Amino acid sequence: RLGISRQAVHHRMQVLTQIGVIKGMVASISVSYLDAVPVAISGPSRTASVEKALDRLGESELTRRAVVCGGNYIYIVGFLRNISELEGYVEFVKQAAELPEPTVGIYCLDDELMPYYSVDGGGRRRQTQRPSALSTLDLRIISALKDNARRPIAEIAKLLGVSAKTVRRHLEDMMAEGSLEFHLPADLAAGGDMFLLMQVTMREGANKREVGKKLLSRYPFQDAYVRTHSNLPNLLVWVFWSDDINEIRRAVREVGEDKDVVAVMLNFAYIERIYETWRENLLKGQAAPCGSFRTHDAGSGHRKN
Repeated sequence: RLGISRQAVHHRMQVLTQIGVIKGMVASISVSYLDAVPVAISGPSRTASVEKALDRLGESELTRRAVVCGGNYIYIVGFLRNISELEGYVEFVKQAAELPEPTVGIYCLDDELMPYYSVDGGGRRRQTQRPSALSTLDLRIISALKDNARRPIAEIAKLLGVSAKTVRRHLEDMMAEGSLEFHLPADLAAGGDMFLLMQVTMREGANKREVGKKLLSRYPFQDAYVRTHSNLPNLLVWVFWSDDINEIRRAVREVGEDKDVVAVMLNFAYIERIYETWRENLLKGQAAPCGSFRTHDAGSGHRKN
């Protein structure tokens, strides 16, 4: 895709790992397969100790990510099993992070802005057919990849006592149906970039997809994505990284002058934590029955080993 050699990619990934930008390669059950609901809760915190607030946020198995920005502004991402958990989780976050008046957004997962960019449950959801229920062997394979997604198939097969052909077939099935998700945890700040979040408030009637597409195409930052919310139709959150202050100033100025935009708030993030959630807990037993976290009948969908 980049038009360079495989060797060049491999060398650069080694360098990025050595300097701390790439934190590893991991695997998990996909958010879309679980029908989980990603939500974003944000606002200025009154806490006197950000670190203690982050510790408290990690006490909930629903908390996925927390980002601390200037002015004690905190962004929290949670994975809900279903929308009925929203009210209780919001109350928990208000207490844990000392956010008296948080903004609560439910991620819009069908805006097609970043269909192949999976961050915190984003990305295109499979609509072709209902995926098969994960078998015990599927869960054991994902568990084997949980902390090292580059583990060789032969090694996984030996660990699980099955053939490499069987492992490969299960992996291909899970990737095809979207039940298996890969992540590359990264810290771009280790490479010298600034981590920024811009809240863009649009005028009534503006098309959020068109505004989001403009942001992503007009300003080609090193890495960027846009978040929209189903319950906040006039708000976009643009997350990006840059090491060029002049580039950042230009983006803020031009976005603020856009006819579809009524307000812009840029913030600089300086602390980020990622937490294990109930999703990761599903793999701890390695033999958890799929029916414990899927609503459809798990008995008829297990793949044969």
